[in-house]
Formats: sequence, structure tokens, C-alpha cells
Amino acid sequence: MAASACPPVWIVDDHRSAGDALAEIAAGLGYPARTFSTAELAVEALDSAEEGDVCDVLVTDVRLPRMDGLALLDLFRLRAPDVVVVVVTAHGSIDDAVRAMRAGAHDFLTKPLAVERVEAVLRNGMARAEILAELGRVRAENRALRAHVLPALVFRSEAMHAVVAQAQRAAASDATVLVLGETGTGKERIARAIHEASARARGPFVAAHLAALAEGVIESELFGHEKGAFTGAAGRHPGCFEQAKAGTLFLDEVGEVDPRTQVRLLRVLQERVVLRVGGTDEVKVDARLVAATHRDLKAEVEAGRFRSDLYYRLDVVTIRVPPLRERRADVPLLLAHFLDVFANRYGRPIPDVPADVAAAVLAYDWPGNVRELENVAERLVVMGASTLGKDDLPARIAQAAAPSPLSLLPAGDVDLTAFLDALEGELLKRALQRAGGNKALAARSLGVSREGLRYKLQKHDLDR
Repeated sequence: MAASACPPVWIVDDHRSAGDALAEIAAGLGYPARTFSTAELAVEALDSAEEGDVCDVLVTDVRLPRMDGLALLDLFRLRAPDVVVVVVTAHGSIDDAVRAMRAGAHDFLTKPLAVERVEAVLRNGMARAEILAELGRVRAENRALRAHVLPALVFRSEAMHAVVAQAQRAAASDATVLVLGETGTGKERIARAIHEASARARGPFVAAHLAALAEGVIESELFGHEKGAFTGAAGRHPGCFEQAKAGTLFLDEVGEVDPRTQVRLLRVLQERVVLRVGGTDEVKVDARLVAATHRDLKAEVEAGRFRSDLYYRLDVVTIRVPPLRERRADVPLLLAHFLDVFANRYGRPIPDVPADVAAAVLAYDWPGNVRELENVAERLVVMGASTLGKDDLPARIAQAAAPSPLSLLPAGDVDLTAFLDALEGELLKRALQRAGGNKALAARSLGVSREGLRYKLQKHDLDR
């Protein structure tokens, strides 16, 4: 929400009674409102507003004198893109609503206004504004950490803050870094962050995905080859180590390389020279190495599949990227971020995420991690409805419900009041933990209003 005293809801309607009615409903929900009789007056307020002193939700009638609501929507999308816009149309004017949604409106209302519908739209709009504001804060924090190389590096969990802090410390040196983590956790993004925060940022970042290279070509790709070294070698080819000169070489899935390549990698790390395939002259290399793997390299060493001397050369600075199931506080932000990215890419409105869909997304363990979440978000934008339902989710996620409440029931006699109070308190704690302390997201995941959540937090002495 806006950080200043600016009313969080602006209402634009040339019929005073309609504007006052909307303002009264908003005030009843705890959202102070400011009304304007024309779009031009709202634009003047936007022009004179200081940074951060704009509304969270704009509710505008479509049919206005001179500048209409759709033009006002376009202007806010351009100059205040984090403001959630709701349009109001006359009963039966479905074409206006469709045009507005295609132009980026969050939702629409029809006259005559139904109080329950207005309340639901305002609550959802304020929740969306809260997510957008949180994304802005997180991106600002990430920029301060210089870990913003890729926009998708969005996080708020303590676990990822620790990872990025480690990456920052590692970036201050030229030490070899080993990044561990499951597939899809974002190991390459961490490697890029290290590169961009280092003194080598002006040099190239070269990524070699070793698991995708056949055994017969991996040495040529890494170390290069001379003309005529093998059939098809029509000229000299510098390998990845040479290409990354004065920069960073990222070796993804280093645990997959064969024993012969392990020996050659060890020599490069020890001597800082490469011998191209088919060549006789050693070539000096100056590349900072960041390696990554999803394997337990210690176990691979013990099993005899990975050289211990190479492991110790790689294991100078080790950073473990936790799986998404261990940092659930990042899930709502990542989902909101990816929905925004793909909505912009495909020219579609950002879909609404109701409480039951959010609960399923949070309950799912995401074995494919951030990459899986990104793919699901793209599917939801392309194939989902404007307001998502559980049917829009892949079956594996839609069915990821919490255990049945019946399984929580104790056997024998029970103090019902005390049991229900304890259960409610635990659910509140878990909802806040999943939402990373964001009360709007926690309220949505529990299917209650923010006012209801505030009351329950005070009841259980959790409001601090």
C-alpha cells in the first residue's frame, strides 16, 4: 500500500451519488477513498503527487466527459503501472468491460452496483496492490545487494538472503565457487550474480552445460581444438576456458563429467593453462570458475566416481541454493512476478489468484523448483481464465491439498475450546510463515479478510 497519507482508493465518476456510494463501501472495508468527478482531475492529482503518494486502487467509470475511463486506464498503466485499476460499466456494456480487461484493467464492476461484489473486487484489488508493492520492495532490496542480474531473481525468504549474501562475499575474490542445489533452483542465476558483482563484470560470462555435451565433444568445447584435430575440424576453435578470458566460466553439472575430462579439468585449475585437442602448445587462461551440480559430490568421491583432488579444487567456496519447498515465502512473490512477466510478453491481463488456488500453490512441494513454477505461470497466463480456478492448475498441483482436518483430531476426550484455539493459532503462524510475514497474502491463503486476520492475530497475541 502507499507509504504516505494518500487515500489508498481513488474513485472517478461524474455521478456524485455513485462516487459517494463507492467511497462509503471502501471506507467500510477500512480503505479511505478520494473521489473525482472527471478523469482530468484525477490526472492533475497524479501530476502533483510525490513519489509513493499515489493510490493503490483506481476505480473509474468508463463513460466520462472528455477523457473517458479507458484513456485514463492507459495513462495510469504508463505512468503508475503498480496502481490496480478497476473499471465501472453500465449494465449490459460487456464490450466496454472486455476492452478494459484487454487494456490491463484488474477487474470490472457493473451498474447498478451490488455491495457484495464491490467489496470483493476492492479486497482483491488491494491484495493485488499489496503483492505489486511487495515485489517492488523486494526488487529494490535485491538491487541493493547487486543480485539483480536476471529479473527472475526475486526472493524475500531468509534462506535466499543468506545465499545472496554468500554470493556477494564470494564475488569480492577470484576464488573458485561450487554452487550446489537441486535442478531448477537457480544455480546459474547465482553464478551470474557472482560474475556481475565481481571485478570481472566487464568480461564475458560463458556457460557450459556439461550434461548436454556428448563425451566425444566435451573436451573440444571446454579446451578447444586445432584445425584437423578430428574429422570436421575445419579451423582452430578456442574452448570455453579461452572464451571466458578476463571473465567467468560457469560449468553446470560438473558432477556429470567423465574421468578423463576430470583429469584435464584438474590440470587447468592447477596450472591455469589448456592444451587444445590436437595441439602441442599450452595456452594460458584467465577465467574465474564457478561450477554447479545437483549431485552430492562427497558421496560421488566416496563411490569412486569423482576425483577427490578435483573435488577439493572446486570446493573452495561452497554455496547451497535451497529448494523451493524450503523457502515457501518466495513462492507467492515468484508466482506474481512470473505472471506479470508472461502477461506483458503475451499482451494478456495478469490473472487473479483466488484463495483456494493460492493455497494449492503453497501446499505443492515444487520438485522442479523455480523452473517448474515459471513454466506453470506461463501456462496460467496463456491458457487460464482471467480469474484462475483450480481447474486451470496442473492436476499434480490442484491436488496438493493439505492433510484432511480429520487426521488432526485427537482420540478420546478433548477440551474443544482449547483444542480449536490451539489449532487456529498454529494455522495462523504457518500462514504467516508461508507468506513471509505478508499479512495480505496470509489472509488470502486462509480465505479471510485482512480485518478478520488482524482480529485473530490480536486474539492469539501474534500481531507483533
